[in-house]
Amino acid sequence: MRNSWDVVIVGAGPAGMSAAIETTKHGLSTLVLDRQIEPGGQIFRSVASSPLIHELGGDYAAGRPLAQRFLACGAQFEAGANVWDISPDQIYFSQNGRSQGVRCRQVLLASGAMERPVPLPGWTLPGVMGSGASDVLLKSASLLPQGPVVLCGNGPLILQAAVHLHHYKVPVRAVLFTGRLRNALLAMRHMAGAFARPAYFLHGMSMAAQTFLKHKCIFGAHDIRMEQDSPGGLKISYTGRGGRKTLAAATVLLHEGVISESRITRLARCRHQWNERQRYWHVSADMWGQTSVPAIRTAGDVAGVRGAVAAQAEGSLVGLDICRELGRLTTAQRDAEATFCRRVLWRCRALQPFLDQYFAPLPSMLQPADEAVVCRCEELTAGQLRKIVQQGCYTPDGLKAQARPGMGTCQGRMCGSAVVEMIAQTQGLPLESLPLYTAQPPLFPLRIGELVAMRSSADSL
Repeated sequence: MRNSWDVVIVGAGPAGMSAAIETTKHGLSTLVLDRQIEPGGQIFRSVASSPLIHELGGDYAAGRPLAQRFLACGAQFEAGANVWDISPDQIYFSQNGRSQGVRCRQVLLASGAMERPVPLPGWTLPGVMGSGASDVLLKSASLLPQGPVVLCGNGPLILQAAVHLHHYKVPVRAVLFTGRLRNALLAMRHMAGAFARPAYFLHGMSMAAQTFLKHKCIFGAHDIRMEQDSPGGLKISYTGRGGRKTLAAATVLLHEGVISESRITRLARCRHQWNERQRYWHVSADMWGQTSVPAIRTAGDVAGVRGAVAAQAEGSLVGLDICRELGRLTTAQRDAEATFCRRVLWRCRALQPFLDQYFAPLPSMLQPADEAVVCRCEELTAGQLRKIVQQGCYTPDGLKAQARPGMGTCQGRMCGSAVVEMIAQTQGLPLESLPLYTAQPPLFPLRIGELVAMRSSADSL
């Protein structure tokens, strides 16, 4: 592999693929790195090869032509590549047990989004997983969860999972909705924006109607707990109308929304901003993806969750501006080619306030019970961490130094948001004043041998 590129793109989801199509079309050498073995990201996971392409809906099927254009565009796609350090002109990544560095003139971070981890009592038990994880298994391996299933949470993936499970005849015991009716009423203020994408809005309404009509739906569920009931069985207890109740299931799917995957942008020391409605941090960037760090750009859900259509538009816009920056397009040419994508992005942004308000997470759902395991890597419970916070800890990094949450294999990916919520509540601090853990290289676990053997294009470590 060559050691110097015009553009290096981290992430081969809809944003990364669209950007690569633009940069290669205008003659820029482009390297695309992704952890997965196929392009598509989370939303279009295995879209180029899935045998279920026509069963999972038109939104998913729309990713196949994009993936095919990406694979044919001339960009070099490196699958199974874990990026573990980054600077404005150099990227370090591990692939097949070997680390290397490459230089570039522009970096595009398109790492997408992740399902918000919500530490509930029992969430580490076998049979309990995220609704998004179930979706990934269906797309990549045609695997379905064992029934009966209980779905818990608040967000569009709950509706999508309910529709898919009904389609494949997997029994659903109940759908426990944790959102508030008040959110739906507040979302009506943004109804005009919802009609900026009428087909998408009506599709969502259709999924909601199918879920309400075909499954037992329980609204206002809270204080949800899972316990092992028998080998292969789970007992789910919750508080709803009428008091405390229990359900039996083989699988529990949890979902409390989707948040930006910000570890790599924090590692790059980009400026971030707080999404108050959805309660998460995302990188701050302009329409052309430029961050606070020169030569580092972002596109897609890493800069605010807006979905696949918006991510494709953003990727194309960023790709076009990179071409302008590197002398392949004039500003007038860039603007002319960007017209359609700017219209698409405007429609997506007009709809987003409605979705963010409608699916706003309930703050109490994000406060883990004392017995819930918050840091899965170090097996630390919320009660243990709260005691240390009460003794005078005011930042996630401070708690990390004292109790080790965020120091395990996932580097705080699973516990970071919950730690911020606990510190804010215990110390009475505004959430927007508490950044997530400071990201440090390597972003993923590496063997010492990789670092010893690594040679970059410029020098050896």
